[in-house]
Amino acid sequence: MNNFQTILVAIFLAFFVFGVLIFSGLINIGNSGKTNGVSGKILVWGTLPQAELTPLFDTLTGSNPNLVVKYVEQDKNIYEKTLVDAFAKDKAPDLFILPSDMTFENNNFIFKIPYTNFPEKTFKTTFIDGADIYLAKDGIIGYPLLVDPLVLYYNKDLLSNEGLLLPPTTWDELFNLSSKLTKKKNDGTISQSMIALGQYDNVNHAKDILSMLLLQSNNPIISLTDAGYRLAIKDSTPSGTSPINQIINFYLEFSNPSIDAYSWNRSMPNSFDMFTGGKSAFYIGYASELFNIESVNPNLSFDVATIPQTKGTNTTRTYGQMYTVVASKKSTSLTAALGVASLMTSGEFLKELSIQTSLPTATRSLLSDKPKDPYLLTFFDSAIISRSWLDPSRDQTNSIFKELIENSLSNKLSVGDAINKASNQLELVVKNNYE
Repeated sequence: MNNFQTILVAIFLAFFVFGVLIFSGLINIGNSGKTNGVSGKILVWGTLPQAELTPLFDTLTGSNPNLVVKYVEQDKNIYEKTLVDAFAKDKAPDLFILPSDMTFENNNFIFKIPYTNFPEKTFKTTFIDGADIYLAKDGIIGYPLLVDPLVLYYNKDLLSNEGLLLPPTTWDELFNLSSKLTKKKNDGTISQSMIALGQYDNVNHAKDILSMLLLQSNNPIISLTDAGYRLAIKDSTPSGTSPINQIINFYLEFSNPSIDAYSWNRSMPNSFDMFTGGKSAFYIGYASELFNIESVNPNLSFDVATIPQTKGTNTTRTYGQMYTVVASKKSTSLTAALGVASLMTSGEFLKELSIQTSLPTATRSLLSDKPKDPYLLTFFDSAIISRSWLDPSRDQTNSIFKELIENSLSNKLSVGDAINKASNQLELVVKNNYE
């Protein structure tokens, strides 16, 4: 994006914020030229660190003396339950920051912004393509803030030991590296793994990795139609092939001892522990895991790259967890809440939030300002190509994906039958949660 485009997007964003404030009644037009600032008491919940967000809200309220914003960090392991309980007791926050895989579970609590006040074109101009999942039939679901993309961490020492200078850029390249990077003992036990794929329980983010492979094949998993949301996981390509069958078979090959790509099995440690222990060449993890990797093993020589892509494709994709601020339908200060949400997407607040969390934003204008840090540069590049899906119930879908992989591994069902069973289960979850 050139400087002119960056300025243009910034202007669009400024007009968007201004428009929402007018819509909310926080700015009065035609009243002797007077402008009222955002005012009220707003409670915000989220799982992002309180130590990083509270100072940002303090700065925000410092320029709005009649505004009080309190941010409360929630335990991500019980966040969903905490929200449900709060809404049931009418003690819910005015705004809550949700990861993309929790957004639709809370759909009934969310106030959607009408397109008459926030045009779809403006939204698409302001935010990355992956944020389009927040465009519902009846309005904008929320304001995208940050993106936490899946990236490829790699052990530089293990690669250089085999004369490899760079990580693979395609899955075909990765597949062919197993013979070099996977080491076995005399009894066949894996002592060094190329990558953790092919299993479920001991592969961190297994569902997200499978989702990423589907999204790379241009399968949206869930699609929005005129009739509502529909399951698209078994959709075929124009050539008649079914990406889901190819993807599951590809994934399973990494745990098949009779195939060259064999590098993982169910008896091995957790994939994160294997990588931080220096026993795995690659680890597919989130950008937000960077500091955890560094703290667990300060001596680990590693770097990060964008996720491998399918060879011969014209588009690049990774899976990204998006953090979005949404307004509560039950807020008694909805006008002020919308104003605060708008201010949170303004350049300074969002830029500082990105710096504090070391995560890229979901806005095009800020992503165009590339950081010098090599890790962050990869994160920014990955954010641009990030995609996600509105998971109807992450606990239920996690169980379904797990059963799909385990049924296939155990030969309890053929891959095709396992996919059909999973598809039927997902169809029911979609029907129960989207309709």
